[in-house]
Amino acid sequence: MLNLLMGLGVAIGVVLILLPLKVTLWIGIPLGLAAGIALFIWRSRQVQNQLETIFNRAGELMKKQQFDPAIEVMKEGYALSRWQFMVKGSIDGQIGVVQYVRKKNEEAEPLLRTASYQHYIAKAMLGILQWKRGDKKQAKETFTLALKAGKKESLLYAVYAWVLNEMKERDKAIEVVNKGLAICQGDERLAAQRTCLQNNKPMKMKVYGEQWYQFMLERPIIRQEPPPFARISKRSIRG
Repeated sequence: MLNLLMGLGVAIGVVLILLPLKVTLWIGIPLGLAAGIALFIWRSRQVQNQLETIFNRAGELMKKQQFDPAIEVMKEGYALSRWQFMVKGSIDGQIGVVQYVRKKNEEAEPLLRTASYQHYIAKAMLGILQWKRGDKKQAKETFTLALKAGKKESLLYAVYAWVLNEMKERDKAIEVVNKGLAICQGDERLAAQRTCLQNNKPMKMKVYGEQWYQFMLERPIIRQEPPPFARISKRSIRG
């Protein structure tokens, strides 16, 4: 938010400075906008770098399974939310993912709900919780939202199809997979899921590895460390 206001302030300031110099508005306004946009981008990148540093620190703690300290580190990022749009949503999404993986669903769901829509992993997890609660309509709406942000993610189509299949909506599941294959062309993992569905067999989601197991819908045979953080789209913290 403050970054945007600073950018607008610089843009207006440049125009006002140029007016006494008899620079026409046709020249002054574009110059002001260019200066304001440049400042906004520069400040946004600074915030992005700071947030990535915080997440990296939290990630190191996660590797040691120090979940609560990792969450406290991530909360440090909330101080950046006043500077940039969607920072809070990014942090909420990351903490929500951690709590979901820890099976602390009551703590996870509010955070997953307020997560940035760009955080499609968080939104998919929210959809799963809604489905498990019996709110199928809401779950479908949430997955649809997740797919808008992660439309090129094979895993996301597969997870949604898995949930639909569990809802006894196999035809709809096949439709979702086909939609994914139209975008993720040549994705053998997704094509394998379609074959399973068409033959009325269980989907073989283990081909996605730890990315699949982080949704806690199946238990891996061997698990040596917690699922990795879902990567945050840089667009989600640029505003």
